[in-house]
Amino acid sequence: MKRTRWLLALAILLLAGGVAVWLISQPRLVAVEPLPAATGVPGSASLRLSFSHPMQPDSVLQRLQIQPPMAGEFRWEDKTLVFTPSRPWQSGSTVRIRLNRGAQAHAFPYRRLSQEIEWTFQIGYPSVLYLYPFDGQAGLYLLDPLQGNTQLLSQAGQEVFDYSLSANGAVILFTARLGKGSAIYRLERHDSRVQTVLEFPNGQVRSAQLSPSGDYIAYELTELSEANAPTHVWASPYPPQGQEQALRLGDAGQISRAPMWSAQNLLAYYDAATRHYRFYDPEARREVDAVECQTGEKGIWSPTGESFLFAEILPQSGTFPTSHLFLYHLPTRQLTDLSQREAIEDLGGAFSPQGDRLVFARKFLDAVQWTPGRQPWLLNLANNEARPLLVEAAYNHYDFAWNPNPDQILYVRFNQMSLTEPPEIWVMMGDGSQPRQLVKGGYAPQWIP
Repeated sequence: MKRTRWLLALAILLLAGGVAVWLISQPRLVAVEPLPAATGVPGSASLRLSFSHPMQPDSVLQRLQIQPPMAGEFRWEDKTLVFTPSRPWQSGSTVRIRLNRGAQAHAFPYRRLSQEIEWTFQIGYPSVLYLYPFDGQAGLYLLDPLQGNTQLLSQAGQEVFDYSLSANGAVILFTARLGKGSAIYRLERHDSRVQTVLEFPNGQVRSAQLSPSGDYIAYELTELSEANAPTHVWASPYPPQGQEQALRLGDAGQISRAPMWSAQNLLAYYDAATRHYRFYDPEARREVDAVECQTGEKGIWSPTGESFLFAEILPQSGTFPTSHLFLYHLPTRQLTDLSQREAIEDLGGAFSPQGDRLVFARKFLDAVQWTPGRQPWLLNLANNEARPLLVEAAYNHYDFAWNPNPDQILYVRFNQMSLTEPPEIWVMMGDGSQPRQLVKGGYAPQWIP
């Protein structure tokens, strides 16, 4: 009798142990980010799915659905699948994630997810990055344009020179003074910790930018230890191991400046010696094209990365020299004059996210239409029709930036008739309506999703 009870108890223990092993080996989705039903999620947020067991990657990806569909990069961090979008999620949109049952564990006994999981989160409105104040040691600030709340992102007392955003808005690079030299710093959109990328004890660094792929970094550097040392553009693999790994672009004794990455991972920079914009492929380590420009004003890439926009002074026509905007299409090497009229100064410019419109600054030079400041204009690139967005004659308008949606435009205005007044950051609708001031004394605004 006792033997029978003992055997029964042993059988129960073995059964319980088997059930426990069976349950433990069952893969589960244990955590997700963003959280289900979350609101106000930044547009640069990554999607994270954490599992209880290592999973077979293909079995998960084949069953994962993202609505609306979004291009991006998948990677695994141990038992966590991370999806980083190549462009920001659209502000105000609801994102739906669904993982169908059947995703398989990586190791024996190869159990599968038994349940379908689905959740949603809502993307918030983009914030505004800017530098402040214009007349002192500037810091890097973040502004909620709806609530009016501001946050200092750089360290208190740190003098920030400039900043840039990664292609998806998840990473901020900024340059700042460090002792007698300077440094490049990295700030994650969802992490308040500031990381040092490169230090230059005897140099002044500016215009640091990550390539869209995240594999390269470019920057301007001026050696302060040498008298009248020229500024050079440098390009390096990212993360950099030091300045000795970087490649100088342009001749050693001549100025190169204004680095700007395209969506296709080409680096544009201005070669002051030859007066050309040059286009460099870091993967092939060679120059792929160049276009002449006398002014050297900073240019911009179209959203596709196929065309480059820059301002050029034309030979004197009539009474006035004119400044026109030119669009250079790299695949065909076609140069198009977008201004197409005399007695004007067209400068600056920012493409809408779809690339179908261009906002820029225009000043008429004839006696009838002349204004002290440049006014914001909108150009429809489909039919080449341009119209003014605002007419504020005393103010110069510049530093335009489209909202990712795109329904609003940031800009800076400065009173040309009262030079003691500080610059002001404003926002208006894409058609020029509802202009309102955001920051007085700030400059260099950018949307951050």
